[in-house]
Amino acid sequence: MKKNNTLLLILLTAFTSIQSVVAQSSKSRLQAGRLYAAGETLYAPRLGFIAKVPEDWQGVLPRETEVFMLTTTNTSIYGEIYMFGNEQGDLETMRGSWIKGFNLTETMRLKASNPTVTGGTLSSEVVAVGESINEGYRAFAIARCNPDGPCVTLLALMPKQFYEDILKVATTVMEKSSFEAPSNVSPYANFNWKEFLSGKEFFAYAYVEGASKDNRVQLCSDGTFKSNIQKKGWMKNENQEYNGRKSGQWTVDGVGEQTTMHLVFKSKKKELAPMDIVLSIKDEKIFANGERYFVGESTKCK
Repeated sequence: MKKNNTLLLILLTAFTSIQSVVAQSSKSRLQAGRLYAAGETLYAPRLGFIAKVPEDWQGVLPRETEVFMLTTTNTSIYGEIYMFGNEQGDLETMRGSWIKGFNLTETMRLKASNPTVTGGTLSSEVVAVGESINEGYRAFAIARCNPDGPCVTLLALMPKQFYEDILKVATTVMEKSSFEAPSNVSPYANFNWKEFLSGKEFFAYAYVEGASKDNRVQLCSDGTFKSNIQKKGWMKNENQEYNGRKSGQWTVDGVGEQTTMHLVFKSKKKELAPMDIVLSIKDEKIFANGERYFVGESTKCK
């Protein structure tokens, strides 16, 4: 079997009919792009699946993908484990699909060699048949299903000399995993805006037909803010009283997908009305009153 991540992602999609992913949650929810170290908890709320990163391994959910990947950190062995799931299934149906296999290319077919259901798990070595097969690699798959429906599969790929070692790790991860009732709770149900925004620069830039704006607000951890609103062209008359450099106090209401940020301005020249801004988060993007904003570490907060 060739070590080819592109082919592997095709394999994962066809072999399991992926419908969901190890995703973010309110209790140690996975975040795309973050590296997870040994011992950290992995939680997939829609699958109700909970597991831990094994010793001498690390994991990541690459952005824009549906597969959580684990890799070895111990240089004495090498292997990769891919974790994925489907929201409805059962082991016997999966077993039939594994036996049937599928065509990866016109000359290569992947299938389970001897899928067996034992103690609530389905497992088998996965083999490639056809032309141009790399005999230096082997693969192993193991799956469990939540009593409430969703199933989770682990697919391990390794050089053949490490087959038994990696098989043991994949089996242990699955056997020590647990299930709870699946939940469609929002990834941001417990999103803490105060914690997230403290010490950050909140900004947006736009250029449209000769007009531009560059809005930047430093949200300091002590509850103070400094804003610098620059607008040119026809945009300059939009909320003109807030243009330029301002300062004051900021607060946010509660947690969740949406909140309101309150800016109370401090001014010696002209009293400004407080500003309420509706903030929301979706697909890791921040919006202020429906407009896309960005958040970065502030270099101007002490």
